[in-house]
Amino acid sequence: MQFLRLVRIVLSSFFGVRKRASHEADFANVNFVLLPFVAVFLAVAIGAIIFGFVHLVADSTSAMQGF
Repeated sequence: MQFLRLVRIVLSSFFGVRKRASHEADFANVNFVLLPFVAVFLAVAIGAIIFGFVHLVADSTSAMQGF
């Protein structure tokens, strides 16, 4: 459950959609040692998803150019 709370904190900070009260409540009970590792892992995961999606779209459109 702690890991899911860390994921929620990191994702909400990536996208900037937190209210101040919930932000302060979460940071009162968070493990600050694991937070940077979760943040780096999620940043790499989101980057890999975006890269994979762009690669998939670019591959499919390059095959269609010759008709």
